[in-house]
This record gives sequence, C-alpha cells and structure tokens, in this order.
Amino acid sequence: MNETPLLRIIGFDILPQSSPSSKKSPRYASVLMEGELLETNSSIRRSELLKMVRRVEPDIIATDNLFELSATEKGVIEFLSRIPSKTRVIQVTGSPVHGMTSLTKLARRHGFPVKKHPIPVETAILISQLASLGVGTEISVLARETRIVVSRARNVGPGGFSQARFQRRMHGSIQQTARNILDKLTKAEIDYDQYETRTQHGWSRCMIHVYESYDTVCTVVQSEVNRIAGVAVRIAPVKHRSILYLPRDDKKEEIGQRRLLVVGIDAGTTIGIAITDISGNLVALRSSRGLSRGDVIRYIVEFGKPILLASDVFPAPSFIEKLSTTLQTQLFTPDKLMAVVEKRKLAKSFTADSQFRSSNAHQRDALAAVAKVFQVYSKKLELLNKRLQESEQRHSVSEATVLVLQGGSVHDALSQSIIPTEIEKFPSKPSKPIEPTEKPRTPQELQQIVDRLTRQVESLQRQLESERNQHQQSVEHQKKLEKEIQQIQRQLNRSLSAEQREHRRDERILRKEAEIHRLEKKIRTQSFELERIKRNITNLKLMRRLEMLGEVQPVIVLSHFSQEEIRQLGERYPQDKKRKVVFIQDPSGGGSSTANQLVQFGVQIVITQGTMSHLALQKFSAAHIPVLDAKSLRITIVDEFAVVDVEQLSLEITKWQERHQVSEREAAADNLERLIEEYRQERRNKTSDK
Repeated sequence: MNETPLLRIIGFDILPQSSPSSKKSPRYASVLMEGELLETNSSIRRSELLKMVRRVEPDIIATDNLFELSATEKGVIEFLSRIPSKTRVIQVTGSPVHGMTSLTKLARRHGFPVKKHPIPVETAILISQLASLGVGTEISVLARETRIVVSRARNVGPGGFSQARFQRRMHGSIQQTARNILDKLTKAEIDYDQYETRTQHGWSRCMIHVYESYDTVCTVVQSEVNRIAGVAVRIAPVKHRSILYLPRDDKKEEIGQRRLLVVGIDAGTTIGIAITDISGNLVALRSSRGLSRGDVIRYIVEFGKPILLASDVFPAPSFIEKLSTTLQTQLFTPDKLMAVVEKRKLAKSFTADSQFRSSNAHQRDALAAVAKVFQVYSKKLELLNKRLQESEQRHSVSEATVLVLQGGSVHDALSQSIIPTEIEKFPSKPSKPIEPTEKPRTPQELQQIVDRLTRQVESLQRQLESERNQHQQSVEHQKKLEKEIQQIQRQLNRSLSAEQREHRRDERILRKEAEIHRLEKKIRTQSFELERIKRNITNLKLMRRLEMLGEVQPVIVLSHFSQEEIRQLGERYPQDKKRKVVFIQDPSGGGSSTANQLVQFGVQIVITQGTMSHLALQKFSAAHIPVLDAKSLRITIVDEFAVVDVEQLSLEITKWQERHQVSEREAAADNLERLIEEYRQERRNKTSDK
C-alpha cells in the first residue's frame, strides 16, 4: 500500500515587537516541518525568510495573516512573486472572500492544545500543523500565464553608412527568433497569442502571451535565449493585479444570480472592450494595449456573465474565437465588413443616451460590434416583448432574451422560458404548542445563580479597572514617545539642512570642475591649432624667401577639375598675375569646356596628379599650354599655397615642348600627306569623267 508523501511546510509568525509598516525590517519566527519538526528560527528578517524559502523550496508556506509580510497588497505580491513557482501559499485562518476564523478556534476544532499567550515559534508550529491538515485558503499572486518579448538587444546608433543594413539584419533576426519560439510552443501544444510590430524587412518587436506556467515555458524556449547576437528574449511570469484567494480543494466559488452580458471586442495590439447588459444598456467601455486573454476574461467577469461575444469584422480574429471558446459563449460576426462611416454611426447612436463616449478607434469598433448585435435582432426582440405581454403564462424574460440574442426563434424562446407553477405537495398542519420540559428552579438555586453572577461582575470590574490603568500608562507612554519623536524629528531636520547645504556645495564644486575640464580641453585644442598655424607660417615665410631668390615658383592649387573650382579661382587671383601655374589634384572630372575656362583665365602651365581626359589634353595642347605630371616634380603644399622647384619645372617644360614639336611635325606631315592623297583622288575622278 502506497503511503501519502509528507508535505514540506514552512510556517512563520511575526514577532510582537515587529511591524510590516515600520521602517525597520520586520522579524519572524519560522519553523520547517516534514511530518516532524526539522528546523526552528526564533528571529529572522524578511530577507532571510525569503532566502530560506528559496533554499528549501517547500511545498507550502503557511501563515495566519498574509499582511504580516507587508502592510500593502503591492508589497505582498512583490514578496510572493519571488518564491519558487511550485510553492503554494496558505493562509490557515481563511480569507475575506470565504470567511475568517481565529487561530485559537481552529486549533480547538482540530484538537491541538493552545496556550493563552503562545510564543511566536509555538504559533508557527501550530500554523504548519493546521496547513498540513488542509486547513485554510490558498493565496495566488501569479497567473498561469507567461509573457515573452523578442526585441533588439542594442541600439542601432545615431547613423552612418551601415545603419540601414544593420537595422534590416536586426529585424530579420528578430523575426527568425520569434518564429522559432512560436514553432516550439506549437509543437509543445501550448496555447498563446502573438502581437508583432512588422517592418519592411521583418519584425522590430514581437510579444507572445503564453497561457502556461513560467517554468514550463522556460523549459520549452530556453534554447532560443541569447542564440542570435543582437536579439534579446525576455521571459517573465504575469502577475495578478490583486491577491486571489482560492479554496484548498480547488473548487470554484458558487456565485448567485449574475448580470448577463453582451460583449463587443476589437482585437489587436490594443484591445477595445464594450460591455452591455442584455437590454442594451452600456455597462463598461475600455481599451488597453497588450492585454492577454486572461486579462480580458477577468475584466469581463467583474461585471457579470457573458452570453455573447461580438466582433466587428468577418471572419472573427483567432483571438476572439479563442476567447469565445474559453468563456463558452456564442460568437456573433456581421455578414460583411462594416465601413468606417457605418461604425461611427452605430457607436454614436449607441452611446447617445449613455455617459460613455468612445475616445479612440478601438473603443469605437468594439461599440460598433455590440451595437450591430442589437441592430440585427431588434425586430425579433420587439416581437418577443409583444408576445410576452400578450402571454397568460409566466416567462423568464432574461432567459427568453438570451435565447433570441443567441440566434433562437421567438417561438422557441417563449416555449423554453416558461416558469412552472409551484404546487404545494404537502399541506401544512396546525402545529401544537410546545410545552416546557424543564422544572422551575428553587429559591436556593436562584440565589446561587445571583451570587455567581455577582462574583463575575466584581471580577469584570476589577479587570476593567486594571485595563483602565494599563490604558492610562499606555497613553502616558505614547505621549512620551511622541515627544521623543518630535525631538528626533527636529534633530533629523537640522541634520538634513546641514546635509543639504553640503550637498549643494558639492554640486557647485562638481559643476565648477566640469567647467574647468571643458575649458582645459578647449585650451589644449586651441594650443594644437596654434602650433599648426605657427608651423604653416614658418613654411610660408620660407617659401616666400625661396620665391624671391628665384628658386621656387608659386603654384595655384585646385582640389578638383570642375567649373565651380575654376570660378572661385578667378575670384581669389587677379587676371594680370604673370606665369600662372595650376596644380590640379584630381583632374578626372574635367572636359573640354572646363579646360577652356582655364585657358581663358590665362593659365600658362598645368600640373596634374592623375589622368586627365583626352578632350581636355587636346584643348591645352591646341593652346600650347604644357600639361605636366606631378610625379616628376617636387611640389611643397601648405594649406592652399604651394611652390615647385624652378629648375625641375623648366626641365619638364623643355621636355614637353620637344614632345609637342614632334607631335606638331607628325601632325603636319600627316596633314600634308592627306592633302596630297585628296588631290590625287580628285585628279583621278576628273580623268575618268573625260
């Protein structure tokens, strides 16, 4: 026979001197039990309690008051969201939803001995024992949902030649990673909703809302985390917005008669929700970004029970279909797509007599969906109301209306909503008066009762007097503490004032130091610039002396062989300057017209660094302007000024002139030979004509 496994339970109780609302960390007494007492701690901090829970990973954490962990609901949720996911939290005294019972009554009910003033460790043991018997209410702060966000892990930067390429590659990587995760979730048969932000080259972001526990999701998709550089995969459990109290037997709480609802949904990244009752009165209107199906369901059931979900598009999105399946309600879709003008008209007419107004397109579409339901079934609802008034039988109006809204006929709605007449099966009989069975008490017994009650009154009076004295002492102690607090507050204010003055002084010093560093950096930059200018001035002076001695020739520098550069050249240098020498650093862009501009400018010598076009060379050759290669000359450049050695320049000019004369002679010979050939051809033509 298999034995039931023992539960590992950590029970804790706050110490009397501690408070979760105090600035100091509260202290607790805790015990660890697994059938028997394994470990006790008489005083540990809240952080130490959390470390103990993470180390032990118990099946249950038990307490008699959940708010001993924190004075606020947000603090309790924050603490409990950090414990292992398999660990359940039990409040043995019950809950505000299902009813509370004191710890003393619970102990007596289950046969545990209770002291009048137990110490915290004894209370923690009692709490653990009660939790092991299945007493109490389970606390839930985490939904069985997990959110996965796939996005970029780094910024694309302020710009540059590779920014667009890097961004395209990143969007493709995000899409690939997200699809790999979706494939793994599909193969594991895990339900999810996805919301992606699409771009031209992929996805810039994808949010996947998974309807499974955090641990299971991590196990399935862990291989995709940090797989591709530049892509971040963030997995986080979804927290409830408030604490949920669940019965220990995991049964749902029975609810009484609830309001029946018709809900219009606009699905997408931002979800719109419009809720009405079955009479068409608007109950709630909301839109929010990134809502999960669980969030939508929890929001809807706050107002009642949905009997129909409506979509504004046909066919309905998969999100609404899954929502309808989960809520077990029928789904309404229009026969065809509604135009924006029709949606506006429906939403406006539906909210005319209501305090609600749609503030965006999502709320408008949700309103249009629910308004379309009542527009489609308006005639059937009017006929139903008329038949109900004419009928002699009693009917459930709400049940009949629901049947019509769900697509049923008026006849079926009337027949299925009849309320049967109750027949009294057992007629009531007049009951006999109850005669007293107790014997009357004697005067001696009554006197004993009076004496006993008198003694109780005297005891209660003494107890009341003692409590009054204690209250007086507490009041005096409280006044004393208030005076001490005021004194400490004054000291704290003085300390804060001194600290603020010190802080302001430090801030001024930091600002001054930053200004000093900035000025020092500026001075260093200007010093480097000044040194460069000094070197240039020295070189220019040397060049000027060499020019005066006739050893170097000034050269005009053109960075590009373009018409704009030549136009600016004419503005900087006068036309009457003799022996103009031009050095073109990049001659590739010029042609015949550009060369003609330099010829008109009066250039006498052209030096090039690179290959010049054939048309430009022909233009300079026709104008008898030498075009020399910079590789054969020694050119010194300082900023916009340059000089060339006179002897080398003269030698290269002589060589060019010799080559030019040879070229002219060859061209003249070719021209003469061409003329003679033309003359001979002309003579032959005349002879043949005769």
